[in-house]
Amino acid sequence: MKLLIARSNYFSYSETFIDEQIKQLQPHAVLYEGWQPSRLYDGGSIYPFPLNQLLVRGSLRRLFPDLYQKIYTYFLRKYLQKNQIDAFLANYGPLGTHISEACSAENIPFGIVFLGFDANEIKTLEDYGAKYAQVLPKAKAIIVVASAMKPTLEKICGPLPNLHVIPCGVDLNQFYPFKQKQKSTTFQLISVARFAAKKGSILSIKSFEILLKQFPDAQFNMVGDGPLWQEAKDYVASQHLEKNIHFLGAKSPAEYLPLLQAADAFIQHSIVTPSGDSEGTPVAILEASATGLAIVSTRHAGIPEAVIEEVTGILVDEHDVEAMGNALIRLASDAELCQQMGIAARKHMQEHYEVGKLSQSIKQLLS
Repeated sequence: MKLLIARSNYFSYSETFIDEQIKQLQPHAVLYEGWQPSRLYDGGSIYPFPLNQLLVRGSLRRLFPDLYQKIYTYFLRKYLQKNQIDAFLANYGPLGTHISEACSAENIPFGIVFLGFDANEIKTLEDYGAKYAQVLPKAKAIIVVASAMKPTLEKICGPLPNLHVIPCGVDLNQFYPFKQKQKSTTFQLISVARFAAKKGSILSIKSFEILLKQFPDAQFNMVGDGPLWQEAKDYVASQHLEKNIHFLGAKSPAEYLPLLQAADAFIQHSIVTPSGDSEGTPVAILEASATGLAIVSTRHAGIPEAVIEEVTGILVDEHDVEAMGNALIRLASDAELCQQMGIAARKHMQEHYEVGKLSQSIKQLLS
């Protein structure tokens, strides 16, 4: 099968699921750049000169959006024809709506993967809800990464027999426990997340503060950057927590794997933001679970499916900082519980979240 995959960015360290999807499915080509992707991973564009120039297509898109969509559909159809594409997989709902017309015109089956905000954020649903209602029933497959996303889309579109729940996966050969982990006298906590509102980084910090009252030597490594990074740093400075909380910036999976392997537990306080933005299934939680870490997180989106409550981790309600702090105290007080949850977390990933199996499930839906 000659598969074409599309995504909005060439690369984003917070989109490791899409990177893994591409690696596993080995498509004929990958398109990227916004919701109307036209540039190719291997170089070049679906457009001839001068449309292959960003300034030209950017101006057209801004000034004449309807005309630009027609131009985009025309040249995307030509690309599909020339390369004899058999199936098209689009990452994110808005992108899927823009490629659908070309696929339908060429009778090429297409699938759309919804990853979180695209099925929840108020502004996105206002802008694209009507298009979802038109396009989603025509797709060969609609894929959501968490069961919680299904009701929202079916409220907009009606029943969708082509909708499937396939969570994000994790490469178990890339993320694994360190067999000879050295025991530390201090409790080691880690997070790997963008400093964005829905990730709840400052709420995680406040939960860690509660832990420090009983375990003043505990350490917290925070991997990632983002719009709220400076706000988080300022808060830590204002509370004089610099000796306990360490901002390590954005890192590649190969760089943060040793940090996961050295930690005792993983934390992420995911929340629904006032704008309606929400997670799908946070890949960092899957990676930490595969590495054999106990998880402390929230009952949010796909997290209760990825984290079996009281078996592979401890879940609390969104915004309940005190409950999350107490969960950390519980794990810091019981090394055996931490270890048991970590072992169970690894097993849960092996049984339900192995990325190769999940990627093949997507491929089969498009065949």
